[in-house]
Amino acid sequence: MTDKVKGLLVVEKFFERTPADPVLVGSKCKLCGKVWFPRKKVCPVCFRNDTMNVHPLATRGEIVTYSISHMSHIGIPTPYAFGYVYLPDNDITIYTLFKDWYPPERKLFIGQQVELCYDVIREDPWGNPIVSYLYRCLYTKEDFGHCRSETTKR
Repeated sequence: MTDKVKGLLVVEKFFERTPADPVLVGSKCKLCGKVWFPRKKVCPVCFRNDTMNVHPLATRGEIVTYSISHMSHIGIPTPYAFGYVYLPDNDITIYTLFKDWYPPERKLFIGQQVELCYDVIREDPWGNPIVSYLYRCLYTKEDFGHCRSETTKR
């Protein structure tokens, strides 16, 4: 996240603004410790509305499942890759678009290590860039066997 990306945030409540990049956040319950995304006002475990705090989500995770879409969706260029990423630091799985996933036969696979980034995903009707969180694929299948640590295997 070294390059500052400028534009409108795709969903404001997903982020906390900082002078650099926005920070992807969820909620964490003070009682049970469970993290949720997107943010919740009431803990679905404790059923309390006074225990939730804003909590930054992990910047690293691994792909749990994925798909490639060849159908256009609200101005997003095709093809695009999307799926779910498990964030072990938060013990949560979230939906995301993927970046740096091409070629898919080498870069998209279950267990692939990914890193949070921000990028323009489309423009609004007035030409303003819309920025979202994405997870960037870090390795190829050939590299993967040499870099995966025992702590990320589930």
